[in-house]
Amino acid sequence: MNQNERICHEKTPKGIQTALDSLAMRKPGLSSLVSSFGPVLVAKAELTERLSENEINKTGLREFDWIRFHRGVHLFAITGLMDFRKEFKQAAHMILPPMAEAFAGIRPDIEAINSNIEDNSFDADDCVQAFVKNDTRIITAFAARAGTRADIFRFTLAQIAEPFKQIQARAFSPMIEEHEWPHGHCPMCGSFPAVAGLIGEGGERRWLQCSVCAHEWRFRRHTCPRCENNDQNLFEYFSDQDSPAKDAQGVSVCKLCNTYLLTIDLGHAIDPVNMDVAAMGMIGLEIQAREKGYSPQAQMLWNLTMNDTDVTGE
Repeated sequence: MNQNERICHEKTPKGIQTALDSLAMRKPGLSSLVSSFGPVLVAKAELTERLSENEINKTGLREFDWIRFHRGVHLFAITGLMDFRKEFKQAAHMILPPMAEAFAGIRPDIEAINSNIEDNSFDADDCVQAFVKNDTRIITAFAARAGTRADIFRFTLAQIAEPFKQIQARAFSPMIEEHEWPHGHCPMCGSFPAVAGLIGEGGERRWLQCSVCAHEWRFRRHTCPRCENNDQNLFEYFSDQDSPAKDAQGVSVCKLCNTYLLTIDLGHAIDPVNMDVAAMGMIGLEIQAREKGYSPQAQMLWNLTMNDTDVTGE
């Protein structure tokens, strides 16, 4: 992988806020969406900025580990997730209040969880271990204590953990520079992308951004990341005709697995680009894709509210 070709976009809290302000100004109809979910993005970026990569144990991988990696096993499955018990309460304090504002339907649940974390009713060690091991028994017990459902509690823990996955992905990125990753799921955490960035002349090179840890990796231009279909007869692409740069933003649809992927041609971008903010601004295209019967390759926070089931996407 040539890391010098990576997507260049704003990742700092200030840069994200600038992109949010620009989006709200250019698309006033999305102002409520920006004001609801923008603070969550900024809070996560602020936490990530505070975390030190030096605290992460970057032990060398054995040859067998690299064999597993080359077979498609993502890195975190091999190394485990960083220990974030010490910062757990701080992360909850920063992330959960804007989360409660964004998700009005489960606001009392998020506030109850945050309150239990604040007064130490929930042990940080137990919460982190329950999340890492996906221990349904402990998650269910904690959820009952907070007066909420297990799926909401699991969803909340995932939001608290996300910045730690991002900092670990950033720290581990140099480890895999010399290793090919031809898969559509993230080489770091195994999640799928929600958005892709095109760079180079004519957008010839495509980079995917993980929907969870924000790692970016190069992937084949005309292949579906979700099912790895490369039959061009099974693809559809439509763009935002209301955009000043009509071909800058679009949706790539795979008719084999019935999913869509938001796509941004960074050579024609208008606003200061943060990939998450840009994806938020493409919710109109998402609606079109869903009306055609397609589902996102990966969920973003703001499109969880578009689900027919519940806001957590469970």
